Amino acid sequence: MVFLSMVNFIKRSGFDPSIKKQRILKLTAKYYGRKRNCYSVAIKFLQKALRYTTASRKIKPQYVAELRKTRIDAAAAEHGTSGLSLAHNLIKCRVSLDNVILQDLAIWEPQTFKCLTDLAKYKEKLEANPQKAERLKFPEGVITKGML
Repeated sequence: MVFLSMVNFIKRSGFDPSIKKQRILKLTAKYYGRKRNCYSVAIKFLQKALRYTTASRKIKPQYVAELRKTRIDAAAAEHGTSGLSLAHNLIKCRVSLDNVILQDLAIWEPQTFKCLTDLAKYKEKLEANPQKAERLKFPEGVITKGML
């Protein structure tokens, strides 16, 4: 860049510090007390809040997965099976549902979830005693592809 006069060379056109302060105070606008208005206090609390959000971003998926597992286990325990055996037996029945879908079914569609647990229990009994397979009745209210 070529300057034709010394005035343009000396003129400062760099970073304005008030922009930085405005950005910090805008991020702390919903805080309470001096954390919201005073820049020196706001910057400390904002840095701490950003540290917490960074840590929470890593923890949240683990928490959500644990919550899903707990909900599936509780719903399966209501119907007399465990969540782990439910998942294994559904895979053996070639019903591929992930934990998100199983959790939603357990919460919002309890009859459907009950049918899935009945199907899993039937498969478990069938594999435990293959000789008694003829005497075992298929659970009521469950329609499979083979029945259609």
